[in-house]
Amino acid sequence: MVDWSIEPIQFFGIAHFFEKLHTLWMSLLSGICKVCVPAPAKINLFLSVSEKRADNFHELRTVLAKVQLHDLVTVRKAKEKGSTTISCPGNIEIANEHNLAVQMVNHWRSATGIENGIDLLIEKKIPMQAGLGGGSSDAVSTLIGLNLLSQKKLSFDDMLDLGARVGSDCPSFLLRGACVASGRGEQIREVKPDANKKISGNRVLLFKPSCGFSTADIYGRYQVGDSLFPDTNQMDERIEHWESGQLSLIDLMYNDLSSPVLKKFIFITALFKELRERFKLNPMVSGSGSCCFFIIPEGFDIGPVKQLIFDSWGEDIFLTETKLL
Repeated sequence: MVDWSIEPIQFFGIAHFFEKLHTLWMSLLSGICKVCVPAPAKINLFLSVSEKRADNFHELRTVLAKVQLHDLVTVRKAKEKGSTTISCPGNIEIANEHNLAVQMVNHWRSATGIENGIDLLIEKKIPMQAGLGGGSSDAVSTLIGLNLLSQKKLSFDDMLDLGARVGSDCPSFLLRGACVASGRGEQIREVKPDANKKISGNRVLLFKPSCGFSTADIYGRYQVGDSLFPDTNQMDERIEHWESGQLSLIDLMYNDLSSPVLKKFIFITALFKELRERFKLNPMVSGSGSCCFFIIPEGFDIGPVKQLIFDSWGEDIFLTETKLL
């Protein structure tokens, strides 16, 4: 029989070794001054919006899936204590204190008491005012970067709380795969593993007109009575049926905010009609738009569809093929 007992002097020697190792590791961490964190876009596979609550937010249920399209956020320690700078090459109009990433830095400082200067670089690939969550994703990637750089780590719950303070859909970007969000969007849970596995890797075509849509405007035009799901129990049931395999992904896909978008922007309605009739596709608006998408069927020739979209909306639109994470 092997004797695994350790004499006290040996134990304290081992403890001292690990203490030294921990000190060395922390000193190495403190020497890291820059991290780069990808910020994925999202699409809403399902979105149903109920009545306004007392806090003036709508109660909702949504299934959010991340896609491979992403921004890149670089978080760097700066010398000037308490300073925050932000650079967004090609998008100078969002490089200011109103950017959600800057707001996240401010909330992180309040939560941790850390006053390190922070420089942010956001390299945008996700179009703005598109319903793809680019601003919220950038903010969450900023938070992840700050947590990686800091010796005072925030817990996952702490990060969820900070995310919810900055934006309703921020918490969803703390989960890698698809998730179900409720409340105003800040209450999240992972999609059941089998359902998530089935959708991961699906090809998606994203296409956005040259204009962006105001979320506030689209919500302002939304009529709750137009929803197929008048109460949250029916919304939950729809999602549960999909997760359990009783509904296909295509049957799940639905967006209450499509109604105000399609009523206001007739050019989207016309293109959707042609995509359905000519190609048997199921196009949707993501969130409040203006980006639209559809799941690309396996073996489907996407070339003629891309050409139709360019012919309909012009060559200056955003169009890219990506995959669900």
